[in-house]
Amino acid sequence: MDISALAAAATSCLTPALPYLIKAGEKGVEMIGGKMGVGVWETAKAIWQRLSSNPSIELAAREVASAPGDQDAQAALRYQLRKVLAADEQLALALARLLEEGSQSASYHHAEVHGEGAVAQGPGAVAAGKGGVAVGGDVHGDVRIGGTETMGTAVKH
Repeated sequence: MDISALAAAATSCLTPALPYLIKAGEKGVEMIGGKMGVGVWETAKAIWQRLSSNPSIELAAREVASAPGDQDAQAALRYQLRKVLAADEQLALALARLLEEGSQSASYHHAEVHGEGAVAQGPGAVAAGKGGVAVGGDVHGDVRIGGTETMGTAVKH
């Protein structure tokens, strides 16, 4: 089992939910959770229930909750998770199961793009940023992007 990958996945799952898991009241938490998507929210809650009793993780999680976009805070949480998961194989296995189950039941309800970019959600989703093309199958003929430039004549997926 790759503990670093597991810690990164748990951090990614928890980061958007931590401000609500740590700060909000129960009614507010459930309302916010519905906006995140049922599978995503349930997975984050289940992971937090397993981890929140650990003081080092709880402290790092509070830092992420107060600044969810802070990469250093997220790195500190990942580091604490790696240490705890490396020391507790049963917890690591339980988290791996939760993340696997959550990825199968995740539902997405809301996405935002600020500035230029793209959003892709769900299994097999593909997104292309500014000036890009996302293709879900075979393309035959010319591909034109924002003008007259021919990018190719046959692109296989």
